[in-house]
Amino acid sequence: MIDKSKLLKQYAENLEQSSQKNHYLSYARHFLDNTEGLDRASIDRHIEKLQNHYRPSTVNFAFRVIHRLFVVNGLSWPYRRREAPQIGQRDEYRPQLSPRVIQVMVESAKRGDLLPCERCFLALSTVFGLRRAEIANLRPRDINLRAGSIYVATPNSGRERYHLIPNEIRPYIKAHDFNQRYAPSTITQIFERILVKSGAGKLRRERLGWHSILRALLNNLVNSGVSVPAARAFLRWKGAKGETATPDRWYGNVLVDLGRTEPLPEKTREDGGDEEILAKHPFLGFWRT
Repeated sequence: MIDKSKLLKQYAENLEQSSQKNHYLSYARHFLDNTEGLDRASIDRHIEKLQNHYRPSTVNFAFRVIHRLFVVNGLSWPYRRREAPQIGQRDEYRPQLSPRVIQVMVESAKRGDLLPCERCFLALSTVFGLRRAEIANLRPRDINLRAGSIYVATPNSGRERYHLIPNEIRPYIKAHDFNQRYAPSTITQIFERILVKSGAGKLRRERLGWHSILRALLNNLVNSGVSVPAARAFLRWKGAKGETATPDRWYGNVLVDLGRTEPLPEKTREDGGDEEILAKHPFLGFWRT
């Protein structure tokens, strides 16, 4: 007889205290509540059901949670290397927003159509490419308007970095109360609200999110003359061997606009730090009055 409550408790005790703890627990609980056993066939059936209802990225995340659940409980993992279910072989269709759509969203913020939190998160995302978890993890101690800096802690062992806050977005950062706590799912809902309020609500069917701005920023930084390594550092990707694949893969991905979808061309690149990158920044000018 499987003591599922004991397995879940052990998994919870091995999770770090963060705003995403309940998010991880929900996936582990969902698996335990809906599985008949802890063998490979049971996991395969669970993953197959998820694939019928969720995006590949969500299914991949659920599979990693199940793996960790087994590890922390000392259970034998039924998969050998390279035997895991093949999920999302098309790289889960990673779209990016066009500069025109991003400008429409920014103009909506400048008109006052958005709430303070929506304006702040949009500013941080379009300037620094903040991911959903990075937004959720921001605290008052991470913002220093006097020094003009923001500290961003990237999840999944990514690079932690201080950024220079340009004057164009200071008012939007200052107006937000960073004592407010948001679950990652709420951060996603905020992005969708911004799309709707900006008049681009029909794009929700394109499976967009904060990463759609991150990918757009990567491509347009490179197209503005910033090298892929410099863009990678600015957007807080790690630089060790094998970890350049993510931004290099996303560069040149499909473009989601209000009227078309198309591939993007390559362009010359060169290095630069925060000051140089902000000088070439493709979206910062949208925030100028």
